[in-house]
Amino acid sequence: MKQILFTAITCIFFSLQTNAQYKLGGKFSAMYEDNVRIFTLHKNNIRYGYAIWMNRGSSGNRVKAKYFASGNAYQKYSNWLSGKNIILVSSGAYSNGFASYNTPIGVCVDNGIIVNKKIENKMDGLVIVEHIGGIRVSNISDNKLYLGSLNKSINPKYEMNTLLNWAKSESATVFQTHLLIHSNQLKINYNSSKNVATRRILVLGIDSKGKVMHIVFHIVKDQTLMQVTKDIKSTLSARNIRVAGALNLDTGGCDILEVYDDHNNHIPTVTGTVDQKKATNLLVYYYE
Repeated sequence: MKQILFTAITCIFFSLQTNAQYKLGGKFSAMYEDNVRIFTLHKNNIRYGYAIWMNRGSSGNRVKAKYFASGNAYQKYSNWLSGKNIILVSSGAYSNGFASYNTPIGVCVDNGIIVNKKIENKMDGLVIVEHIGGIRVSNISDNKLYLGSLNKSINPKYEMNTLLNWAKSESATVFQTHLLIHSNQLKINYNSSKNVATRRILVLGIDSKGKVMHIVFHIVKDQTLMQVTKDIKSTLSARNIRVAGALNLDTGGCDILEVYDDHNNHIPTVTGTVDQKKATNLLVYYYE
């Protein structure tokens, strides 16, 4: 009887631990007609980080994404920057080194320029940053990436040349990273690393009205990737937000994050640890 009771209590405790959710604190900042909001994240009365909540659908798609990876990513970003209302700048794909001359790991194309043509088989997230500022996420393991201009689906693992030729002809932007959630289902392996670290997750969500939102969870408290993924899924499910895709962003040696208010002032509280100038690739959100 004691053993049964102990097992039951253990199961309840484990369930509470693994299905916890973040509490969103009062709006740390609200910008651009409330289409961009920054919340504090708490769990068990401890601050875990921040969520930069960008309502792409409600803003009439004025929230846009842009990605830089070819050549000197920081210099390309700086040349493009003039007159833009920047929301945030973050490291995107993992890198094979920690200097600006290094390159992203996994297949990477920047506006039709091939940066890395080698697919990374351990990463299932294929990200397409659209010219109109949207983002599409595909699960490479599904073996069916649809390319609209070709009117067909391809298997990226075995038809990489088709993907690269399409990207060049369409001046497309593509990068690869770990896929944590896809079509509202957890994709992270339950045997994933138990290492703890700070985390940054990009979520593409759809609310109950069908409007698209992009959310960057910036977790400053060391966590396993599995725990963070579950907490994010639980947090969004409680708000009736379906996760179309959740992607891991680099917070290792290229831990770049800068967030700005709607007067182009840097918000120092929400930040990474590495200077933008060392970027091998940059994911940028702006308001147009």
